Amino acid sequence: MRKPTWYYTIGLAVAIACVAASELIWLPAPWRTDSGMQWIEMIDRLFYAVALVPLCWTAGAVLGWRKQQYGNRFPETERRFGSLLLQALRAIIAALGLIGTCMVLFEQAKLFWTIGIIAAAAPLAVMDMLFSEAPKRSVPVTLAAVLLLLSLLCPTGYLVIYPGMTLDLNRYAHMEGGAGGGAVNGVLVFERPAVPADWLYASLFPLYSFEKIPENEPPLAESYTQVVMMKTDANAVAAAVALQKAGIGEGITENGVRVIAVMKDMPADQRLHAGDIIEKLNGRDVRSVEDMTAYMAESVKPGQSVDVTVRRAGSMAQVTVRTEAAADQPERPVFGISVQTELHMDIPRAIDYQRYMAHIGGPSHGAMLTLAFIDQLTPGGVTYGNITAGTGTIEADGSIGLIGGIKQKAYAVSRTDADVFFVPAALEQAARSAAPLLNIVPVQTIDDVLLWLAQHKK
Repeated sequence: MRKPTWYYTIGLAVAIACVAASELIWLPAPWRTDSGMQWIEMIDRLFYAVALVPLCWTAGAVLGWRKQQYGNRFPETERRFGSLLLQALRAIIAALGLIGTCMVLFEQAKLFWTIGIIAAAAPLAVMDMLFSEAPKRSVPVTLAAVLLLLSLLCPTGYLVIYPGMTLDLNRYAHMEGGAGGGAVNGVLVFERPAVPADWLYASLFPLYSFEKIPENEPPLAESYTQVVMMKTDANAVAAAVALQKAGIGEGITENGVRVIAVMKDMPADQRLHAGDIIEKLNGRDVRSVEDMTAYMAESVKPGQSVDVTVRRAGSMAQVTVRTEAAADQPERPVFGISVQTELHMDIPRAIDYQRYMAHIGGPSHGAMLTLAFIDQLTPGGVTYGNITAGTGTIEADGSIGLIGGIKQKAYAVSRTDADVFFVPAALEQAARSAAPLLNIVPVQTIDDVLLWLAQHKK
């Protein structure tokens, strides 16, 4: 029977390999199968290999527990550590390992929690290794593996941005009643907290960039939730805009001002809440952030109170909120809230979205997703044989907004066989600096994209 440390060591080795592979996950991105499956789709299947990590740790914990229960001889270190405590440690490792394995196999959508559970089991497995089997031989090897893992995962206080991969949006999302569509690709980049290994990768591969994490950066779990919400919102806006252009539905209408966050110790603290929809100020209708800003500038002075009518949890409420002067503009009254226009999106057709692990969130695929939906809804399509790629958010009026990581995105597209790369007009030069041979077309609206494609049929 193999020793528990053997399974723990295998688990650590696989964990190190998975971390290293995840750092370079973008490298095979241009590869696609004859059926059209892209690398981003293949990643979902390869992710099952991660289950080997918690599975090995579970096997090591169960084997160690059995040896402790039924073995005739126990290492001296086990007796010093305490039999009951060691049993509890191994029970926790086994439980976390089983949960982590099930999460990898059956709950891939909960990636953040899956990684957290597996990471929680890692130090416990190392602890068991250090206190159980033949310490004189295993301690140096174990410590070396742990130090290697820490060198890959240790936080640095920086963000890293590096190239990603393209995403066939006609495979990602399909609208009810739509055709298969042509080649319409969005492009992703990776942005995450940097680890020491990233500086090594930056010396080997192009277009890695680093920036200091802002002091007010939200926790990782909160950031994860935000980018997922951004993706969901972008999907909805893209669908509504595309349907309206196809003559289906009413598109997008403004429906009040949503409170996103309330600043602590500001006038709105405890008066307004995140999620409130502001509909009136002093009895005057406000349908958008622009309406609200204009009314506050014209009719309210700093220090005055405002009667705010809000839609909260399905019912209407009215609260009185005092204003104060903005820190940077003493003449401007503020409540101390972050807001965005609440939009009503008319989407009368069902849409089937695929979930890709590497496409966690963000709104930058919005413009090309709009194009993909229009392509599906238009007889014969709108790409006219062009292999199309692009980036940019989509706004309610069909305009294409700015995004981050344009150099990394241009480089990622340049590795593919794309005929054209549509970018927000203001980012044209930055994109060209990263991919000078790529056919880059600056655009301001989705209509600009459609016009270019109609004029460049293949």
